[in-house]
Amino acid sequence: MKIDGLIFDLDGTLWDASESCVKAWNKALQNKGVTDFVITQQHAHAFAGKLLDDIFAQYFTFLPKEEYQKMADAYAEQEKFHMREHGGKLYPDVRELLTALAKKYPLFIVSNCLSGYIENFLDQHQLEHLFTDHECSGTTGRPKAENIGMIVDRNQLKNPVYVGDTMGDFEAAKKNEIPFIYAEYGFGKVDSALYSINHFQQIQDTLETIYV
Repeated sequence: MKIDGLIFDLDGTLWDASESCVKAWNKALQNKGVTDFVITQQHAHAFAGKLLDDIFAQYFTFLPKEEYQKMADAYAEQEKFHMREHGGKLYPDVRELLTALAKKYPLFIVSNCLSGYIENFLDQHQLEHLFTDHECSGTTGRPKAENIGMIVDRNQLKNPVYVGDTMGDFEAAKKNEIPFIYAEYGFGKVDSALYSINHFQQIQDTLETIYV
């Protein structure tokens, strides 16, 4: 069987935008009058791959549930500004290898990010032409597993692979019964991945061991 699509997570897999996320969160908190809670880069890494409601429930315990949407709106406004102004940094060799991979496979992105975040990433690094399709929870309101399923269905993929860096990514791929490549250099920890890379450069050799 031949791989017919590569689906990528974004944060912790293709780029690191945690510095911009920290600035956006702290500005949103400041605007909402929260002065005794500060987001750090460690928080931003922990947030990666999580839905906003899960982030609020785990880390914003001081916030009443009925305030979640107001905080989400405040963050979304700041995220758009900081991502547009500062964005994130591609991991080493990502641009070059995505260019090479796009010649062999259709490329996709599925992320638990806000609507517009993927588009900003693609525009900022001029990568739009390399990707066939993308989806995110901010647009669909669905968890990652379902969004991966949407990409698979509407692009009629038979043998895709998902590349990500968290247990959530691993579990989403497992629910869709597709192979998962764990990006060890990212933000999360996955102990049970069959395939893993500690540098993006290793992805081509790893792909050659799947569906053979």
